[in-house]
Amino acid sequence: VLVLAALAALHVSQGTAAVGPGTLWHALGSALTGGDPVDQADAVLLSSRLPRLAAGLVVGCALGAAGAALQSVSRNVLASPDTLAVNAGAYLAVVAVAAFGITLPAFPAGGTAFVGGLLAAGIVLGLSRAGAGPIRLVLAGSALTLALSGLSQLLLILREQQTSGLYAWGNGSLGQIGMETIDRMAPVALVGLVGLFLLGKRLDILALGDDGAAVVGVSPRLTRGVAVVLAVLLAAVAVTVAGPVGFVGLCAPAVVRLAGAWAPVLLRHRVLIPAASVAGMIVVLGADILLRALFGAQAGTAVPTGIVTSLFGALLLVFLAHRSRDAGSADPTTAFARLRSRRAYVVTLVVAGTALAGAVVAAVLLGDTRLLLG
Repeated sequence: VLVLAALAALHVSQGTAAVGPGTLWHALGSALTGGDPVDQADAVLLSSRLPRLAAGLVVGCALGAAGAALQSVSRNVLASPDTLAVNAGAYLAVVAVAAFGITLPAFPAGGTAFVGGLLAAGIVLGLSRAGAGPIRLVLAGSALTLALSGLSQLLLILREQQTSGLYAWGNGSLGQIGMETIDRMAPVALVGLVGLFLLGKRLDILALGDDGAAVVGVSPRLTRGVAVVLAVLLAAVAVTVAGPVGFVGLCAPAVVRLAGAWAPVLLRHRVLIPAASVAGMIVVLGADILLRALFGAQAGTAVPTGIVTSLFGALLLVFLAHRSRDAGSADPTTAFARLRSRRAYVVTLVVAGTALAGAVVAAVLLGDTRLLLG
């Protein structure tokens, strides 16, 4: 919390306008008392810097708690709103609405993002339910993320005028104009956070296994369902405020779980959820501060913060991959598909060859002007 407070103070001091400490405290006093800004510096601080700080706090808190919940219900340290395609589904839903020229206020936009994220999470969890281990979950989430991201990019290209301004937002931008979106989304995030906190004891029991949870009267299916809905709600809030900020939901709870080796109390969900929220806020604000410190204040307005958090996430994934041990079989042939029969081989070869020939012909004939085969 002390680190977060220091980062928040440093974050407010950064910006394109030169604002001294005296002006800062005067603006904060005006904000707390409801007074009007008296000069341009105060107006910039109240309409730009404080909303950006609030966006970082809300997004980091929501994604940190959502990632911790998703990792617990899936029993997979790689689960997060990114790897489960929740962010990609929420982003696609918002882009699809904007592609048809529909402008939504904060609450309807958040509801749209929530529906998209919930559908994506349901598909990923449904595809991975029959699998043993975390590999199927990560593969299903990565595949669906690529597909949904491709559809989003397609809409951005085909409907360029209607979706103008969504590209930077789609990479996770904390830039805000005023506090309107924050004021409406922060209570929703608080509801999701409190809900996960109250669900903490059930999540602790769920960690003992489905059979053990059922013996003490905890329904594994109901607990997982409620936790997933609350986690998707938090991710939808983050997407509504700043777009899909990458890998915060993976980094924050992973760091807290690693710290749990020295402080086991952090592994209890009523401590894990708030700790992951604080860690998420530290990651988001730290990334935004690092971006503006290295490339200047102007770069902070042009480069989305989500790019820096994605770099953090990539480094964490490399660390986790280096730290983990391969639990697979030593036989390298098990990694490849085995042929069922010679007939299956022939059928597959014929179908693939026919599809390739059709694709080549279509690529030649179709274009701005359609040509005949002759």
